[in-house]
Amino acid sequence: MDLIFDIGDSNRPKGHALVYFRDNLDSEKVYATYVVVFPLPVNIAKYVPPFLASTLGTASMADISSFPMPPVPEEVESYERLTQLAEARHDDLIYGGTHSETDVPSAMQTIGEIAQQYSEIWTQFDGSQIAAAIGEPSDAGLGVSEVMYSLLGGRDRLNELSKLVVKFRYAVEGQDQEMRKEIDNELRTLARFMPEEYQIGKLIDAAMDSSSRGTRLTQLYVDRCYGLSDDDSDKVEHLEREIRALEASA
Repeated sequence: MDLIFDIGDSNRPKGHALVYFRDNLDSEKVYATYVVVFPLPVNIAKYVPPFLASTLGTASMADISSFPMPPVPEEVESYERLTQLAEARHDDLIYGGTHSETDVPSAMQTIGEIAQQYSEIWTQFDGSQIAAAIGEPSDAGLGVSEVMYSLLGGRDRLNELSKLVVKFRYAVEGQDQEMRKEIDNELRTLARFMPEEYQIGKLIDAAMDSSSRGTRLTQLYVDRCYGLSDDDSDKVEHLEREIRALEASA
């Protein structure tokens, strides 16, 4: 979805936004939540006891880039009050669509998607700011993506890899050649900042296969990257056996 900014600019997001919704039955009723994009990487797994860290499991829980609060929009006084708050606090004000008080799961999903997209446009804007601060790259220098990837930590690069792979698979399955080529270039740029043992080239080759086998093989290679990052040799060995078996079945 394209975010609709009532206040602010999608090309220059502030990193914090009020997101509001209209009631699906009564347009005068307004609900809102607040989304913040963290300026620094936040790895929740570092701040919980070891016996609970394993329950975080996925990258989306272990590394959080943005956070909506409350997770379900709450009714507010009025739209005018929201504009007053946004202007006073220098927040972005974003329209999220309609909301049904009785459909909590759908509301949480919508807010999660908005928070994710807002985080992505902030990351793009922040990357352009970094590049501008460094100066215009020469032909032999770094591009905007390369600058951003060079400044990310190892886990953040993995998370970016995972996002790009999802987009790449979407382009492959939808036969969008222009998008596929663009993301292929992004993946190969990112690969230059990752250890060779991650075998990003093989991951990309697997992602080019639009079959169910390609889907499974791609996921195995991504999981293997996370296993290597976590230094989980048992997990990596198990995944490599699955990969060999699947590749041999071709």
